[in-house]
Amino acid sequence: MPEQGPSRPSPAAPDPDARLTVAVCTVGRPAFLRALRLLAAGDTAAVAELIVVDNSGGVLDRGAAAAAAAPLAVRVLDGTGPASAGRNLALAEARTDVVLFFDDDCLPEPDWAREMAGYMAAEPEVAAAFGHVEPVPRPGWRLRTAVLPLLGENAWGTADSPEGELWCPAVSAPSWRAGTVTGEPTVPWCAVGSSNNLALRRSRLLPGRPAFLPHLGPGTGAGSGEDTELGYALMRAGRGVAYVPQAGLLHDSWMPPSSAEQAHRGYIRGNVEALGHHALRGDAHAARLLAAYVGHFRTDNDYGLREFGDILEWAYGSLSAGAERPPLRKSDLALSGAAPEPVAAAAVPVERGVPAQDGGRAR
Repeated sequence: MPEQGPSRPSPAAPDPDARLTVAVCTVGRPAFLRALRLLAAGDTAAVAELIVVDNSGGVLDRGAAAAAAAPLAVRVLDGTGPASAGRNLALAEARTDVVLFFDDDCLPEPDWAREMAGYMAAEPEVAAAFGHVEPVPRPGWRLRTAVLPLLGENAWGTADSPEGELWCPAVSAPSWRAGTVTGEPTVPWCAVGSSNNLALRRSRLLPGRPAFLPHLGPGTGAGSGEDTELGYALMRAGRGVAYVPQAGLLHDSWMPPSSAEQAHRGYIRGNVEALGHHALRGDAHAARLLAAYVGHFRTDNDYGLREFGDILEWAYGSLSAGAERPPLRKSDLALSGAAPEPVAAAAVPVERGVPAQDGGRAR
């Protein structure tokens, strides 16, 4: 499990040479225009430009997006669908060394861009910095956490609704310490965060490979895992990876049980394939993390899955050998208005309380 050191304070005002590019890949989620308005209304002195990668397939109203982000300079790029390809495109097209990513279901705090720009200017050796994420508040919502042996601590939100217990993933755990991670490499979502609030320094990324592997992430057969792989790869290579709690945003992604199960399937696939990418290349530490991750899910999930084969069958469905894997992202359900039939699993009672330490919904 990693350790972290103290962070340096952000400078009072951004240096002109320390400006950054804000980038977002969008599939046209309902929160997107509100996110742009909040970004533009905040402190944007450090923002040189906003890059929007349009992965919506024609859903996005580009004029409305530009108006929502005014007076920020906006460039809209045509994406090919997958989030990894879109983020790699934004990195290639950016005119600043630091690119700050958020997802189109996330709402920036007023000082989000300023705080991240200040931190990256103060820490020139940091390759990746993850900001703080909380769920968009709902009445009576609860922050839940789980410690995964060898990996660290994961967090998510839960809330009651007529549809059942809602779930909001990819948020920050209270135990995470500000600053650069030290110690053994791990998955970023158990130590620093996820790609929904992530700054990358282009000059400190790994040479000879894309930042985000194109076969991982939303819009690919894996459905997720692009940030797991990148964060682990940077830590493994000794590049600075940090948690910046003062750069905050809210995650507007409350999912009902059927959608949460679909997202969990994507997380299993993405994390297994992200760590497997390194394990299959002889990385024994990645193999240990992979075993710890699957072992935790096996002993602590809401779906009654206890055998490894059952977990894989649940995660990957009835895919035939040689068949092409369909793209998968958690927002497909919300955009289509239809949910797939849940995969049948043995009913196992799961206690649902309100303790800060819990299991069953770990990513």
